[in-house]
Amino acid sequence: MTRLYCWLSLGLALPTLGCGGTPDVVAKDVTVAEAEGKSNEALCQSATDRENPLIVEWPGTHKVDLESISKRGIVVVKFKGCKLEVLPRCEAKGAYTFEAVTPQRDALEIKDDADLFSKLPVASSALKAELASGKMLKLDYVLVGQRLAGTEPEELSGACEGGTHYVRTISVGAYNMETQSRAKSGADVDVGIVAVGAHNSSSRNRSRNSGDVVNCAGKTDIDEKNIRGYGCGAPVRLGLAPLSAGRSAEASAQ
Repeated sequence: MTRLYCWLSLGLALPTLGCGGTPDVVAKDVTVAEAEGKSNEALCQSATDRENPLIVEWPGTHKVDLESISKRGIVVVKFKGCKLEVLPRCEAKGAYTFEAVTPQRDALEIKDDADLFSKLPVASSALKAELASGKMLKLDYVLVGQRLAGTEPEELSGACEGGTHYVRTISVGAYNMETQSRAKSGADVDVGIVAVGAHNSSSRNRSRNSGDVVNCAGKTDIDEKNIRGYGCGAPVRLGLAPLSAGRSAEASAQ
């Protein structure tokens, strides 16, 4: 009877010492937000080509930091789960050199969360609501060159806490991303193209773009001097490399 009374009493109390003098473990229900956050982080962690993320929907402030810092040294970032952020006050010695490449044009369709977390994990928080509202995303982009860091930065200084990677390459070009409503039948309809007699509610919606995809795709004489004039200088994809164990520990200790 005494043991039963103890357990009943403890069930109504905050975490404390049990009747036997040992700490009791009180289970805590996981909220929907917490469960979804953990699930999303796991999806982003296993994203396709995780260390070469597309940054077309990256916040403008991050792109400004990326460009500014890359002119003075190597860019250090914190990449955890779905979140990629530049550490603007972390200084890393080094420099990027530009290399032009034969223009490479590609396209992606994002139809559901699985596509989103696999192909655009860095943009998942910004775009998830659009998919939930019945839209799909179409991304058209072209890469015309890379800014390449020769080696891993040898020295880190400043506010580098939490740094996990450095930006090894910055692939530049142009992109256009459009949202489009799905057809009522469940079929997807090409943006701007509706077959004669077809019945659907597909419509073109919000568009995000930087540069001129068509113009850039046709250029063969791109170099560092004319890349902006051609509208081909937008950062589109990053190539990340993990900081070595020593550098990562150094970053956390700053």
